[in-house]
Amino acid sequence: MIYLLLLLTIYIWPFGQLLTFSIPGIPFTIYLLDAIVFLVFVSLVLSNKRKEIFSSPITKPLFIFLSVTTASLLVNIRPGLSGFSLSALYLFRLIIYPSLFFAARNIGFKKLKTPLLISIGIFLILGLVQYLAFPDMRYLKLLGFDDHYFRLIGSLYDPNFTGAILTGIGLYLIAKNKIVQSLPFVGMIALTFSRASYLVFFIGLIYLMITNKKIKLLLLFLILGIAIILIPKPAGEGVNLLRTFSIFSRFDSWKQGINLFLAKPIIGWGYNMLRGAGDSRFQIDNSYIYLLATTGIIGISAFIVLCFKLIKSISDEGVKILILSVLLNSTFNNTLFYIWISAMFWFVLGIGQDKIKEYKSA
Repeated sequence: MIYLLLLLTIYIWPFGQLLTFSIPGIPFTIYLLDAIVFLVFVSLVLSNKRKEIFSSPITKPLFIFLSVTTASLLVNIRPGLSGFSLSALYLFRLIIYPSLFFAARNIGFKKLKTPLLISIGIFLILGLVQYLAFPDMRYLKLLGFDDHYFRLIGSLYDPNFTGAILTGIGLYLIAKNKIVQSLPFVGMIALTFSRASYLVFFIGLIYLMITNKKIKLLLLFLILGIAIILIPKPAGEGVNLLRTFSIFSRFDSWKQGINLFLAKPIIGWGYNMLRGAGDSRFQIDNSYIYLLATTGIIGISAFIVLCFKLIKSISDEGVKILILSVLLNSTFNNTLFYIWISAMFWFVLGIGQDKIKEYKSA
């Protein structure tokens, strides 16, 4: 059952926002990915092998982090507080997505390799179809998304999040010495015009160049630069790499996040409870500042410990660079808590782990 649900998760994942829907009377969007991951979580909890499945070096720090985020929400409950039920749903999402780590680790990479390749292929095809057939996506602003013109946004409707995924997978392939296979990802990264993705890709190449002692890897960044120069750039702010509006907007969100943290530095405002901190909810374009504001110094400390445990548990160089790229990208956007990236993050961690029996002997 767990295997079948994990397969369903893998095949649903690349369709992104295309598999979301709304129900009249329900004040939030329903994501099919959330529903399937919930079933994976339930299957793991009800499994007669749950003790073995949940046995991992990261189980304890993960439990502590999730406990702190839960406490941050509960201690901020007050009479007349609006949006608590919706915030509780976001917290529940945070709790269930790590189940992909335990499920993938239990099933193993060999059984999941082919479905995973198909899923990534679908993601790439949808991205190319969007860019070539529907380059003008400015109408999405009417649906609450940012407007994008001649940028690859893919099924996620966002060039930064799409770029984060392409960058992570591209660096994974490069770390595995699959340079030719990485080239389509390099080209598609260029099409996103996501400067955060460009920077993370460059830093990732530097890291691999130092660890593998292969200076020639920088040629890939040269290829990226040439692709960026050659790509047609119709009039529009989105393809202007010197644009400043998004930079100042990002800095402003960071400043607001820091000010919120300073107002409640210990346990924060409560996970996803920023609607109660002002007249409207705003996005903090940094996962770490977001955690500072919502869970305080206790929450960010628990998260840092968890990250160290996660990185320490990875023996596969490709998986390590992919995870590090997501963590680095999260300094420019709230990447880590975007469900499609969160799903990839925990799933890849799972397939990059050793077998359960090897954990027992450690």
